[in-house]
Amino acid sequence: MQEIRAQSGPQEQALASGADVVIFGGAAGGGKSFGLLLAVAQHSDFPRFGAEIFRRTFPELTMTGGLWPESFRLFGLLGAEPKQTTLEWTFPSGARVKFSHMQHANDRFNWDGAQIPMIGFDQLESFEEIQFWYLLSRNRDPSGQVRPFIFGTCNPVPADDPVGGWLHAFLQWWIDPATGLAIEARSGAVRWLIRDAHDQLHWADTREDLVARFPGSDPKSVTFIRSLLDDNPALTEADPG
Repeated sequence: MQEIRAQSGPQEQALASGADVVIFGGAAGGGKSFGLLLAVAQHSDFPRFGAEIFRRTFPELTMTGGLWPESFRLFGLLGAEPKQTTLEWTFPSGARVKFSHMQHANDRFNWDGAQIPMIGFDQLESFEEIQFWYLLSRNRDPSGQVRPFIFGTCNPVPADDPVGGWLHAFLQWWIDPATGLAIEARSGAVRWLIRDAHDQLHWADTREDLVARFPGSDPKSVTFIRSLLDDNPALTEADPG
């Protein structure tokens, strides 16, 4: 019998997080994208579970080593059936996951009215801020079976990046401004957030703090988990180069 499990360390930590928004980021080869697929797998026994996994462009989904071909390494072992024409998998329970792209900012409206329990962004720094916030508003589970959540992966991005600079600012509490590197002691720490009517972000260490400051608000919990190449022994053993 083949065992399917997260690698110990950051990948396991990311999958165990109870945050509303989990961002798993850092060095290339740290097991981030496969962690995103595992996040789908761990909820695949819920019959009404649904997930949508995004890359910015279609070729990024289907290229060699991309999420769609990589998904065959995992979902087939769970008895899921693929549908190549729409890039979807259906699990024996009835749970489904679809792989989609959102190349242009206005493409976000293709999900107007959607209710998606899990939303995954692979390479979140390649998406525009408005795409992220719009999809966050679609993150819900009408069945009540699963706690809705977002799972994003990312690579380091500078503050002045014209597309992903917003993510640098979003994660600044977890990043050392002197080095631009993640602060190890803060990796996995959870903070709370609301976005007001003027698109300003307000952060706090507790949900209660934000509710007191903004009565009637519904804060979201956010965490950033650092990933390094050394955290992915499966890759370094398979390809020491």
